[in-house]
Amino acid sequence: MAGGDISKIPFTVYDFFAYLFSGSVLVAAVDYLYSYQWLVQDKPKAVFIIFLLGLAYVTGHLVAHFSSLLLEQLLVDKVLKRPSRTLMGEPPPPFLRRIFPGYYSPLPQKTQERVKSQSEKRGFEGSGESLFLHAYPVVKADERVQRRLDKFHNLYGFARNMALAFMAAAALLAWYKWVGDRPLNSSWIILSTGLGIGMLYRYLKFFRQYSYEVLITYAEMPSPEIKET
Repeated sequence: MAGGDISKIPFTVYDFFAYLFSGSVLVAAVDYLYSYQWLVQDKPKAVFIIFLLGLAYVTGHLVAHFSSLLLEQLLVDKVLKRPSRTLMGEPPPPFLRRIFPGYYSPLPQKTQERVKSQSEKRGFEGSGESLFLHAYPVVKADERVQRRLDKFHNLYGFARNMALAFMAAAALLAWYKWVGDRPLNSSWIILSTGLGIGMLYRYLKFFRQYSYEVLITYAEMPSPEIKET
């Protein structure tokens, strides 16, 4: 078929930012550590540029896998608690509240009550993540709500991937400074660590906002119709 349909290109803006950017961080770190000079060539060939983009993209997918495992399934699930729990008033450990004050802000009490009332009217008795998983398919039936949720999903995914990429780069730089055979500027380690921590906070902000949008939308939905028997 001549021309081609651009709408059928299997890449999205999220692919570009979430995968290519996070992968590029690690590719750049390796290039700097081992002096490959991939990124400072005067006139790189087109095929080499395509190779680097592909390498960064594939690396980005690996970063996304491990960022989901380490930051979402371990850090959030096992340590911080998911927003679906803290938004509904489940208290966090006091020392974590001081470190992540915004993450632990619950919904107003009246809103929590409306969420619970809505779930009761729909015959659901769970709480926490099970309540979120019940509410999500209900609210996403509205396309406008789904588009807004997609926005926050992409934002927290990007921030999560970048947080791990910068932290991994900082770890690689620190390891090389300790065992490497040439001097390494410590400012790169400090910069990577700072960016990693900053993106971790952004990830938690958008991850909380994602659950926040689901729950407040669910709370204000019309009550389900009760069929008479």
